[in-house]
Amino acid sequence: MSTNVSGAAARQSFGPRDLPALIGILAVIEGELMGGEVSPRLSARIRDRLERAGVLESGATERDLRQSINDLNHRLRHALGEYEQQPAPLEVPESSGG
Repeated sequence: MSTNVSGAAARQSFGPRDLPALIGILAVIEGELMGGEVSPRLSARIRDRLERAGVLESGATERDLRQSINDLNHRLRHALGEYEQQPAPLEVPESSGG
């Protein structure tokens, strides 16, 4: 399956509420990770999935995981048309959780 889709094609591939829903889900996951509220098992499953998708390097830290989710969130926002150009990554803060 090819994941190389232009912004216009990506917008056409989703229903009008799909991208905002995914953006919201990613924001919730990132926030829960930051607060230490995600179980180690679920965190490992998310990490594994992002590694297999090629958006997170193997052996990444929890902060790297949150950064990857944050970057993905902003790429989806770009696909939605919120940004005219692909945004530069914004560094995520240190975690407040354990």
